[in-house]
Amino acid sequence: MADIASIQEFSLNKTPHSVAVGNQRYLWITTSNKAVIKINPNDPSSAQSIATGEYNETAGVMKDPVSENRRIWMASPAPRDPILMMETYGNYPVTANPLEPDARAESIKLRTTDKGSEGVPNISYSLLFAEPQHSYIGIFPVPAQGGSYDKMPIGRSTWLWDVAVTTAADKKTHTYWATGQKQTTTPTRNENGLYRRSPGQTAWERVEILDNPEQKPFYIIADTEAVWLTATGPNQVIRYDIAEGTTRTVALGDAVPQQLVFYTNDKVWVASNKGLHEIDRHQPGPGAMVNLPNGGGAKGLCVGTNGELWYTNPVNKTLGRYSVPPPPYGGASLVGRTQIVYQGESVARMKDHVAQPLIAEYVSNGHPVPGIPLTCRIEADGATFDDGSKERVILTDQLGQVAVPPVSAGLIEEVAVLSVGLGNTEPHATTTLRITQD
Repeated sequence: MADIASIQEFSLNKTPHSVAVGNQRYLWITTSNKAVIKINPNDPSSAQSIATGEYNETAGVMKDPVSENRRIWMASPAPRDPILMMETYGNYPVTANPLEPDARAESIKLRTTDKGSEGVPNISYSLLFAEPQHSYIGIFPVPAQGGSYDKMPIGRSTWLWDVAVTTAADKKTHTYWATGQKQTTTPTRNENGLYRRSPGQTAWERVEILDNPEQKPFYIIADTEAVWLTATGPNQVIRYDIAEGTTRTVALGDAVPQQLVFYTNDKVWVASNKGLHEIDRHQPGPGAMVNLPNGGGAKGLCVGTNGELWYTNPVNKTLGRYSVPPPPYGGASLVGRTQIVYQGESVARMKDHVAQPLIAEYVSNGHPVPGIPLTCRIEADGATFDDGSKERVILTDQLGQVAVPPVSAGLIEEVAVLSVGLGNTEPHATTTLRITQD
């Protein structure tokens, strides 16, 4: 049950937009005040504001998916250099990745592709962003390759807003989804819609799911079974079943929906100007809502490293933390768990580099969950991850999986313990890497 007593809000003194988990469990919050805010989740009352020069980042933020890169990526709807990369250490330098001179970015998402062969994974990452001015979905490789990127022109009269990706079981074949809106100002657009680009196709088709031509779609997420989006006019959360081609809607009344995330207990949580809404992931119904303790409204939303929900409240200029209560005694628990789906080498020599030690999956009620920040640890005297650390936080991808960072074996003969799990709140999936002299 939703419980307002489980919510705390912390002052930011700036107008926040989106929030994401970054390196070392820190939270990163974009604002409309030409600054990004760094928050220690163990001490959220002490916010650190970091100036970003001329840039307002109000269209999304995400952690760099490459484990050794200590940086975040941000999107800005303001013209000129809308894809920004910030190093999360030192003086926090910002690198702008220019698009067209008047280009914008309305969202930023992660795409993971396995370029390896059967039983030998080779994971690569790209960033997806929606560019509405020139009407394309951009694909930006990570690590960046001289600022070059690919475009998927959408060919529709719509102002692109958000993007998502679903991936086939081969982990290579992608289907792309985008939301777009009508716009009366220049450049005018005359269509609201959900759009799909199927594998092997270059054209985007409009998926007929909206209640009426004036209903406006906004944010979108996707898992292996369905695409979820928020919409206004009427205010709804819409679930589109990919295999069946059917829709279910959750009416929100006068609550205007914003961002949404998958959660660890087979639920979807949605932010709105009224509060936080909990919806069953597979049987959408009225759900439950928790009001915010001091009013205002929720906009950005993410899952924290210990399973808490973090949300931004632009009206009150605050960051909120909601500790989701467990089910009542005797109630069904759909809590998630982490499981290992691939292990590379189990034995390595001292000084060896183990490029792909593990791939793990986070599942709830038997279904993979994207966007969950899993903590990867190595317990050893000499062995570390490639960057010298012994703990990294990595978000599950569109298939609910993470690739554990490469391991440097070190100079000690030992048995290193590798583990992956949701912070300190759930049991980790664990295995060993034996390090020998020869």
